[in-house]
Amino acid sequence: MPARPNLAAIAGLGSISFSDSVYRVVPGALRDKILSTEGNRYYPGRYHAAGETGILYTSLERDLAIRELGRHAARADLQGGLAAGKIKVKLQKVLDLTQAVVLAKLGLSKEALISPDCSLTQAVSHQARKAGFQGLLVPSAAGSGVNLVVFVNNLAEGCLIEVDAVGPVGE
Repeated sequence: MPARPNLAAIAGLGSISFSDSVYRVVPGALRDKILSTEGNRYYPGRYHAAGETGILYTSLERDLAIRELGRHAARADLQGGLAAGKIKVKLQKVLDLTQAVVLAKLGLSKEALISPDCSLTQAVSHQARKAGFQGLLVPSAAGSGVNLVVFVNNLAEGCLIEVDAVGPVGE
């Protein structure tokens, strides 16, 4: 594997389509804003720097979405309970960073993607958005599982993000 990642190679990589349900968990007070990316403006995330907008973090499994929120939410935010949203997603151009062959082409590793230092993953996301990808499939830093990071600003005709259901997360 190269000593330095080759993020310029992102633009030349193939994509996959994605059509399935995903999950997002938010503090109960935000249940009506399950698709909001407003927090991107104020708080950095693994795949965006503070101020970048339109990055929607979801998980392929409900339990993983709960673990993801628990990793970084302030304890006070969790006091009012949690709301879990099941979201229908259809994307045409997704970069699958769970595939070893894709990581090898970029000079990346799974460990680099789940590292506490998010500067590399933010750079990967920036390059992917610039290349027109609509999302990333990525390994979770909250344990085993896969997340789908949706680039809302890159959606095109034929793409879909639609709330199927929102309900409380049981204790």
